[in-house]
Amino acid sequence: MTPLEHTLAKALTEVVIWLDHSDADVIRPEATIKVLEPVVTVLQDLSALDRQALADLINQLSQQETDPERQLTAWETPETLGLLA
Repeated sequence: MTPLEHTLAKALTEVVIWLDHSDADVIRPEATIKVLEPVVTVLQDLSALDRQALADLINQLSQQETDPERQLTAWETPETLGLLA
């Protein structure tokens, strides 16, 4: 992966982590879905090979997380984003 791809995967993972760990009074669960739905739609336009490559990269990033809760969310991110469908 290029540095650009790595950075974008990291940024996407950070957004998912932030949304998942935000209190309901900060961002409602319905709003989280509205934020992620168009992202999932865009990612579905990738080839199956590219979706798998992105999922693999996000899984690598999750292994670098030192906080167990953030690590779990990062590990679940490919599924959250529909990359494994």
